[in-house]
Parts: sequence; C-alpha cells; structure tokens
Amino acid sequence: MAYTYDENGNYKRTVRCSHCWEKGHNKSSCPDRKKQLQASIKTLKERLATDEYEYDYGRENDQRRLVNVTEQLSKMMNKGKGRKCSYCDETGHNRRSCPKRKQDIGIYSAETRTYREKFLEKMREIGLGVGAIVRETIRVQKDDGFEDVAALAYVESVDWLSVDHRDKWSDNDYYYKSNCNLGLRLLGDYVNRWGEKMSKVGAVAPASVANTDNLHVSDEARERGMRGYPGVEIVSGVDSIHPPKEFFDDEAIAKWITSEIVDAK
Repeated sequence: MAYTYDENGNYKRTVRCSHCWEKGHNKSSCPDRKKQLQASIKTLKERLATDEYEYDYGRENDQRRLVNVTEQLSKMMNKGKGRKCSYCDETGHNRRSCPKRKQDIGIYSAETRTYREKFLEKMREIGLGVGAIVRETIRVQKDDGFEDVAALAYVESVDWLSVDHRDKWSDNDYYYKSNCNLGLRLLGDYVNRWGEKMSKVGAVAPASVANTDNLHVSDEARERGMRGYPGVEIVSGVDSIHPPKEFFDDEAIAKWITSEIVDAK
C-alpha cells in the first residue's frame, strides 16, 4: 500500500507495483511488465526459429520459458474477462468498476437531490423545523392500562441526511406516509408502558411533506397512512429552517446513496 496526493493536496491511498515500483497500479496490470513480456516472447520465438543452439538443453530451456512467458501475458490480457460482477451479474468487471453500479449511483443521487429540494420547500411551507411546536400521539401508562394521548412537544432535531428519493410519494404506494425522522422533546410528564418517564420520542412529518409532486392521494391510501403513519400536527411553526450544508452536497449525497442503497448490506 502507498499514498499519493489528490487534486486538493490531501493524502489518498493507492497501490504500488511490485514489478516497477510505480504507484497507481499493481503487477498484474503493469504496463512495463506487459512490454517486457511481449519483448521476451518475440526474442524467444526468433531464437527458436533458428538452429543455432549448441546444446539441446538450451533449446528446451527457451521452449519452457516461451510457454511460461506466454501464459503470463495471456493472464494479464485476459484479466477480469471471466469475472462476474456481484452487482449486475455481467462478466468482465467487478462490482467496484461496474458501469451499471456507477450509473445507478448517479441516477439515484440526482433523484435524491431533486427530492430534497422539494422536500425542504414542503417543510418550510408548514414551518416544520427545529424549534417548532407540534402535537404527537403517544401511548402512556394509566391505572387501568394504556391510553393514547395527544402530547405537546417541540422539535429538537431533524434527521435531514437520511432523506432520499425512496421517501417520495408515488401513485403505487400503499401507505400515504413520510419517512422524515423527527426528534421531539415532550412538554409535560408522561410515563410509558414500562413505567419509565418519557422525555423524548421519535416522530414523522405530516404525510403531505413526501408528496412533493402534489399527486392525487386516494381516500383509502390516506386512511391507511393516518392509521400507520399519522405524522405530527403543527401547532406553532418556525420561520427559519436550515438543513446542514451536506444536505445538498453532491459528494455527500452520492456517499449516502452508495452506502445505504447501492451497497447496502
């Protein structure tokens, strides 16, 4: 392993060739080694075409060398041709260099950036950001069991960087929902079903936030969404909403898409 510098002057990891000791490639793809093998094959063939060997073992030695060198060159030239990509199942490349994978990262990243722009507009329309006062339904302990109550809370955090194009509402979705994760601080004293005091809960934004294209939503889908993903009710919104700079950073988006979607475990 070796290190070099990128265009910004930062260290980045690379490989060092064990044949020519240059950085950026290994022995199996070394251009100097390839030229040397080709030259050796040419020399050996020319020598074997003559009858200038004083002893038989000299010819036999060159024949063995020619077979060996030819096999090495063939292995270099055919490297990766029989390999099967774990991403697209095509042969000739691996997952890291897969053109389909790179294409998907680009497509999903562009879709996510577009969705995030419209998503932020929706959040600003209703004033849903850190500091907003909302009403969230939570299940609390009562003397005779449990009860769902509408609790007041303020938005303590928004998980902006987990928002991607998959959250977007489409006509094919079964539920009308939003997957924006909100961190709420409850305004009041509540005890959960295990008898523990509740101070924080997670919640989702109103389902309309994910409908960035303002598509028609059937009554059935809306009803199912309200049962499973009711979302918070805005009591008092905020005037200023600013997601982190990484929210629109192309490199950060591509990294998220790669780790959470394309190469998700």
